[in-house]
Amino acid sequence: MKKLFIIAIIFMIGSNAMAQKGEMAGGILLNYGTEIESLGIGAKFQYGITDAIRIEPSFDYYFGKNDFNMFDFNANVHYLFNVAPKINIYPLAGLGYTSWKTVDFDFDFGYDDDDFDLWTRANYDDDDDYDEYDSGSSRSGKIAINLGAGAEYQLTNKLKINAELKYQIISNFNQLVFGVGLAYKF
Repeated sequence: MKKLFIIAIIFMIGSNAMAQKGEMAGGILLNYGTEIESLGIGAKFQYGITDAIRIEPSFDYYFGKNDFNMFDFNANVHYLFNVAPKINIYPLAGLGYTSWKTVDFDFDFGYDDDDFDLWTRANYDDDDDYDEYDSGSSRSGKIAINLGAGAEYQLTNKLKINAELKYQIISNFNQLVFGVGLAYKF
């Protein structure tokens, strides 16, 4: 009886998937990262490996804030469940590479960094003078593990929208990412 129940569950899960093997789509993303506290834009590509499993490589760029910006490359796997005629939900898991750039100031005029930044901007109006005090920038990068879930709605035969929530596990920089996207099937 237990084996029959497990087989029935597997059959129901497999029959509820709504992607198609070989289906491809490309799209755009709008994200918000909680650790960077900034909006990001991106692009994605989807490919259906089976009727239920698809891969989604993507690229995101988060706009700079406080002399800091970030981008990431991700490769996630989605397992699709069809919950209504035009609606899929999916868990996701994957890997990513995250890189961020920070601007460093190496001067000590008896002010802390925030005061120095305010003092510098107040006393140097044009960018040429301000750049003299910019000691440089550094770029760091780390591998990320992505875990999350999403939902998508089929607007037309070719166009779909989605909402996604994923947690990026990055050494000393974990963040929750809220995203919405639009994809075109070709």
